[in-house]
Amino acid sequence: MNEKSAYPRYPQVSFGRAIAIGMGAGAVGAVGMLFSSKIEQLFTHRPNSYVPGHTIGNLLNLPRDRHPDILNHVHHFGMGIVTAPIRSIMSYYGIIGPFASFVFTGIRVLADQIVENTAGTSAAPWTWPINEQVIDLAHKGFFALIVGYITDKMVRGVTWFN
Repeated sequence: MNEKSAYPRYPQVSFGRAIAIGMGAGAVGAVGMLFSSKIEQLFTHRPNSYVPGHTIGNLLNLPRDRHPDILNHVHHFGMGIVTAPIRSIMSYYGIIGPFASFVFTGIRVLADQIVENTAGTSAAPWTWPINEQVIDLAHKGFFALIVGYITDKMVRGVTWFN
């Protein structure tokens, strides 16, 4: 234990295992984000956004409207699995807790924007209508909290709720 903290000084797993935990946490976080968006759509009546599917379609040179729901899931799960190891590395090096997940939310939004703007399917988030900004940040934040909780628990041995 650290003299200034009740949390373990060292990670509980190897670096490679931390990366694998991050990938698994990213898949779980993507499921959580999927469910949160469906619940939100029940209340807001917002239609599905196909920007993620169009992004994958453009990057893979696939027809834009072929299997849009499947391509949306490929994007969400792929980005979750690819970005979540960043949060597990944060846990590995002791950057933990909800604040670390708040920081990771920005990283996840940045990663999505890099991919979407590279594919030519999105605009900068500050140009979106405010309600779309709120919805995107809420879902990405929920993803980040799920991933952060899992990685902090499994990589560092930290329980958020003692």
